[in-house]
Formats: sequence, C-alpha cells, structure tokens
Amino acid sequence: MQKHPVEIALYMQLLWRIKPAVIIEIGTLAGGAAVWMGDLLNIFGIDGRVISVDLEPPAPSYTPKNVRFLRGDANNLGTTLDPEFLRALPRPWLVIEDASHDYATTLAVLRFFDPLLRSGEYMIVEDAAVPEIGQDTWHEGGAAHATAQFMHDRGKDYQIDAAYCDFYGRNVTGNPNGYLRKK
Repeated sequence: MQKHPVEIALYMQLLWRIKPAVIIEIGTLAGGAAVWMGDLLNIFGIDGRVISVDLEPPAPSYTPKNVRFLRGDANNLGTTLDPEFLRALPRPWLVIEDASHDYATTLAVLRFFDPLLRSGEYMIVEDAAVPEIGQDTWHEGGAAHATAQFMHDRGKDYQIDAAYCDFYGRNVTGNPNGYLRKK
C-alpha cells in the first residue's frame, strides 16, 4: 500500500465517522489500499465493501471477502459501473479517485460520480500534490488542476472538508483540497 502516514490516519478517522457501506476506489495498483480498507471496515464492525477498479486488476495473495477488484477504465467508468450495478449498491458511498493523476482522467472520474453522489457522501482526490513534486506539466496540472476545475464548475454542491485537509495544518496531506463532501 502506498499511502502516506497522514492519509492512513485521516482515512481511519473518515471511515469510522461516515461508516461507508461502499468504498469505490478508482485506481488499484497492487491492491494494498483496497485490502487495507476492507480489513478496516471489518475491524470497525462496519458492514461495508470495497470495489476497486483498474485497467489491470491485481490478484493479491490475500483479499478479504468484502473486497472486489474489477477491470475498467477511469476515463470510461460507465462500461464497468453501469447504472443497474450502481443502483444496487447500498449507501453511503466513499469514492476515491487514485487512477493516473492526470488532469483529464481525474476530471472524468469526478464528473462521472458527481450526479450519483448524495448529500454527505465523499469523493477523495488522491495525489493532488503533483505540482509540489514538480510533475504538474507531465500530468497536465494533475489532480489538483482537475479538482480546482471541478470545484469551479460544481463547487456550489460540494465542500472541501477542511477537517481532513487541514487536520495536521493547512493542506498537510498528499490530497490537498481533495476531501470533497457533497452538500
């Protein structure tokens, strides 16, 4: 699992507080975060599941029963997460965008889930610190640029949750301004 210790602490707090019935992770890598979150749901006694979508879903040696890996493209989520599948998922949801960190991909994920989320549900944009590590040109401004564009377009319906973004100091997180709660 490639999560900064700050994110580990913040995710544990968020999961405990909102008790998601479904965590939808876009971008899986080796599957460590999905497995960890599935275990956390079990440890916390939360009846929830994790659905992780990636172009190349992993096959970890250990996968909790509440974790499912699906093949899918973050730029075309409707082919994997069709309306019938999504309608059957219990609420509340926690959506985590952790795919390529490119501007276009991040914005596509945010726009896909925007009409699907309900009040109080979250979208977390991972790795929006791309500009701080000097990769913003490579990623077309990256997740931070996409989040800013999304909030410009749809910000009236979302709040950047400073309780998480600023818990350890202003945007002391790998996900600056990336904890979006639907109003």
